[in-house]
Amino acid sequence: MTYSKLAVIAVGAVLFLPAASPTPSGITPIKLGLPIDCTLGKDCFVQNYVDMDPGEDAKDFTCGPLAYNNHQGTDFRLLNRAALKRPYSALATAPGKVVQVINNRPDHGFEEGAYNALDCGNAVMIDHGGGWLSQYCHLAEGSVRVQNGDHVKTGQPIGFIGSSGGTSFPHLHYAIRAFNATIDPFIGVSPTGCDAEEAGALWDESVDIFYAESAVLGFGATRNFPNLEAMENGILSAKPNEPYAPFYIWAHLMGVKEGDTLRFLAFAPEGKILASERFEITEDKTIFSANIGVEPSDGGFESWPAGTYEGRFAFYRGGQEIGKRSTTFTLPATPIQPASERLAD
Repeated sequence: MTYSKLAVIAVGAVLFLPAASPTPSGITPIKLGLPIDCTLGKDCFVQNYVDMDPGEDAKDFTCGPLAYNNHQGTDFRLLNRAALKRPYSALATAPGKVVQVINNRPDHGFEEGAYNALDCGNAVMIDHGGGWLSQYCHLAEGSVRVQNGDHVKTGQPIGFIGSSGGTSFPHLHYAIRAFNATIDPFIGVSPTGCDAEEAGALWDESVDIFYAESAVLGFGATRNFPNLEAMENGILSAKPNEPYAPFYIWAHLMGVKEGDTLRFLAFAPEGKILASERFEITEDKTIFSANIGVEPSDGGFESWPAGTYEGRFAFYRGGQEIGKRSTTFTLPATPIQPASERLAD
């Protein structure tokens, strides 16, 4: 199992689950598989972890910002809403018996105001024995493949990720509980503070899972303005048929922090620099978007010359580069139209 943690965990615990010593109340440790059929760090990311702060604040188990108040599960998000077309399966994380199924809740397509923030939507609950229960929320309407009383194996598909219930982005909300107490599977303890002593991850050694406090969810070049909704919908693309309109270099990010720096570069054919801009992040944000717009006049052109253009992006924290992307696209040769005629159009 690949596992890394970017903050030190120390002092105090509520529920210990060490493999080599007795557990409180006779609780038998459990080992979990990945609850979603995706590759972490490539086509899915953990956006929100269990909120380890018992008060009004929200902190993930590293004392980082990837949680919200009283969040009692782990949110495995897809890159964008368009990814639901694949589709992605939710997977049973351990052998057990299905004890609850909801399969008739409508997919709202993330329409604002169409859902209750506390609603699990279409869901499956599995009893793994020994006091352990797992829950899988926001499945697609009619996609659940199991019924009450079914026995499932680790890794068995149980439904597709959808947009049912209280969700504004495409993800699987996964929760694991021991005798009805929420457990963070990354450290094996209940929420009592992000400085709680860990008991050990519940993930099986074969599971390639890790903590990532930041990620580049999307990057590219487009001729239409890249607002956050367009990024979330995955509908941005370079359109090479507008000779005078600007193009945009954009980035869709998870887990930016105050003090981070973003840098965008744009190049014309033959390597001429069209734009070079930096953005300073002034506050922590779970989801963030940024872009630069580039016009022909930035390169001293009347209209875009034919050739291959390039956009670059770099993400810095503490002076160190933590992510970068690049993209190329072509624009065709176009006749130069007088400005007066362009205005008339």
